[in-house]
Amino acid sequence: MSIADISDDRLGPAPAHERTPPHDLLAEQSTLGGMLLSKDAVADVIETLRGADFYVPKHELIFEAILSLYSHGEPTDVVAVTDELIKTGDLARAGGADYLHTLTSIVPTAANAGYYASIVSERAILRRLVDAGTRIVQLGYDGQGDATDLVNNAQAEIYSVTGSQETEDYVPLNIAVDAAIEEIEAASGKDGTMTGVPTGFREFDELTNGLHPGQMIVVAARPAMGKALALDTRLATPTGWTTMGRCRSATSSTTPTGARRASWLRPR
Repeated sequence: MSIADISDDRLGPAPAHERTPPHDLLAEQSTLGGMLLSKDAVADVIETLRGADFYVPKHELIFEAILSLYSHGEPTDVVAVTDELIKTGDLARAGGADYLHTLTSIVPTAANAGYYASIVSERAILRRLVDAGTRIVQLGYDGQGDATDLVNNAQAEIYSVTGSQETEDYVPLNIAVDAAIEEIEAASGKDGTMTGVPTGFREFDELTNGLHPGQMIVVAARPAMGKALALDTRLATPTGWTTMGRCRSATSSTTPTGARRASWLRPR
């Protein structure tokens, strides 16, 4: 009896077809090809991609070599990248110099590298989503721990899919609340006086309670509504009166009563 005659019952069911994780080989090649052709393309791509976003390992090596050269202000063409890969000992693993030349011949134009990078980024997010889904399934089957904790862990897995792409300056709630309480208590102890640096503009100070560290206050209005002072507007400074047109940044002005305003004007 030959091996072909052995029944499926004895061998077991045929293994399920393994699905390939989401990726776009041509988009990865075109992205790298554009980076090899133009440093402007490098600037567009690095805003979107990280090395780990590439599915093909050798593409990540090439990307990291280009990024290293670009960060040092060096050329990012085929010759320079080949030399960089030789220095790091990764040229063979990156496919060799011939493969780098192949990348430049594949890309239609370097101007579209940013768009190709967005395709690569989308496929990377899909792969992370698949990985997160696999971990969530495993959490459900294992059933270790409280169900509420498992749901929270599953949510964290989903949030982590795009967490590496978009970050915010979040702080724990207790830190934010403590800071707010301290600011309120400081204001209550001022007996109605402002807590920040006065600007000398009464209505503006009433709205902002003065200027505080870490703030960015944007004064927005339609044209000709008075956002800026005319060049011949008289201003009081610690050294005497002057006009707006004779001032430059980085020193103080004063109110007519002598109170110091924010440090932003200096007589010329």
